Amino acid sequence: MTDSPVESPPETATEPAPETLPETLGKAALRRLRVRSELVAEARRLTAAEGLAGFTIDELCTTVGISRRTFFNHFASKDDVVVGVALDDDDEPLEAYAATRRDPALPPFATTFDDLSAMLVERIQHVGLTRARAAEFKAALDREPRLLGSVMRQGDEQQRRIAAAVAAHEGLDVADPRVDVVVTLMTGLAQRSMAVFFTAQGDQAQRFDAVLADQLRLARELLAAGAAAPVRTAAPVTPPLRTTDREAPRPA
Repeated sequence: MTDSPVESPPETATEPAPETLPETLGKAALRRLRVRSELVAEARRLTAAEGLAGFTIDELCTTVGISRRTFFNHFASKDDVVVGVALDDDDEPLEAYAATRRDPALPPFATTFDDLSAMLVERIQHVGLTRARAAEFKAALDREPRLLGSVMRQGDEQQRRIAAAVAAHEGLDVADPRVDVVVTLMTGLAQRSMAVFFTAQGDQAQRFDAVLADQLRLARELLAAGAAAPVRTAAPVTPPLRTTDREAPRPA
């Protein structure tokens, strides 16, 4: 789902804070998320302080209290742990959305913005992404700007998966230009909401879902105003004559 903090890391930098781990998960899942959270947090702290070359995976594992083998059960590389891309990341809610079909009584894309917003809010809440976590990630990226490439690639891949899910849900071909437009608009709104929320603009007590809902409201108002405005047809413009088109001067 980056000007202030990075506007695109939302979907890649979302490892849960230990204090916000979901209570509904089993013990094994809680431990897995807790270990992953500690790895990401410590990797970002070390990266911000020393750079990626300033520590090894073994040193990171020792600090967190796990084995090297356990590390590679979660992440494929040092870059991935800083960016927050786990090996078993999945898109179960997105896949479930793709498996359903739009109510035929509704026009195309009638609920797309609301559906995608709900999935984004659920993911933010599930992984416990907070303002403090966003600040840690930004500090790591500031120290190692090359990681932005990984962030952007993750963002592009996520956008491709969202487009495929929207097309499937709507019963359309993924090449339908409307799919690309709606996903691009939603991605921009999500990035704007992330920037507002995670850079602590406005009320510190405001929830992310409220920020996103406000951005959606503004977008809908603007689009509605544009749709209601009369269409102005531009007057045709006559191109100036080229030298070869002008009448040649007659001899005296």
